[in-house]
Amino acid sequence: MIITKLNGGLGNQMFQYACGRALALRNNDLLKLDISEYGPGRSNGIDAVREYSLSHFNIKEDIAGEKEATAARLPYGAFSNYFAIFRRKILRQFNVGFNSRILRAKTAGRTIYLDGFWQSEKYFADCAETIRQDFTLKKPLSPAAQTIAGAIGQQSGNGPSVSIHIRRGDVARNAATNPYYGIATPEYYSRALVHVAEKLAARNMKNFRIFVFSDDIEWTKKNIAIPYPTTYVLGDDAKNNLPDHEEMTLMSMCDHNIVANSSFSWWGAWLNKNPDKIVIAPKEWSTRDKKWHTDTVPTTWTRL
Repeated sequence: MIITKLNGGLGNQMFQYACGRALALRNNDLLKLDISEYGPGRSNGIDAVREYSLSHFNIKEDIAGEKEATAARLPYGAFSNYFAIFRRKILRQFNVGFNSRILRAKTAGRTIYLDGFWQSEKYFADCAETIRQDFTLKKPLSPAAQTIAGAIGQQSGNGPSVSIHIRRGDVARNAATNPYYGIATPEYYSRALVHVAEKLAARNMKNFRIFVFSDDIEWTKKNIAIPYPTTYVLGDDAKNNLPDHEEMTLMSMCDHNIVANSSFSWWGAWLNKNPDKIVIAPKEWSTRDKKWHTDTVPTTWTRL
């Protein structure tokens, strides 16, 4: 059996699930989710308070009991940390770099506890289509989201659609996380727009529409100039808001994507099924510990 610990927001949870799901498939074994990080009063004092969000998707959802998860993580309580035989059962990757050891891990009748972030498609590239199917929505889009989806679709007459994700929110306001993550600058988005426009022009596609996704739409309107027809998609922090799982799904429906250094928009772009998609990502995924992110951005994406 594999138990994977979930923490962070929707994008992080999806990476953690995908890594565990792929490992379970390779071992023909069971995956369970440890969601003990979520619930009333749960906060690490650094990041924004998050909620367990994977229940909106068609995942293999088997929630580990609290005692079951604790027994896998600490079979002899705190003393388990002193026993190498048990430490080997816990595959930890507190940074986000790729660790090929996970691909070779074998359950062989034992329980493996995954505790990490696993932010690389290399962990699940061998079962990508299964992961994409798992992350389809259980329920139809809400009427508000369906309206946006209609504008995104080719039948709308708007031409190709390009999503832009601007993440500010917790990163911009949080003095603890801002120095680590940094924020993609307006200059980055300007360069990305020029690059996409040039690529589409080379394909004889000069008319396209931008769909902006952000947790700070007003800041975006004031600070990022977009010289193309634009639709601003209202997310969780806005009136008549859309939930994050619908925002991500709409992002994935766009033909092309400009992402922030964010696991949320990473998944919006990765779930995009367009075989000819153009995806632009920041050259620097973080301002510190850059080696951790060597394998975060797929090699088929363009980094600016």
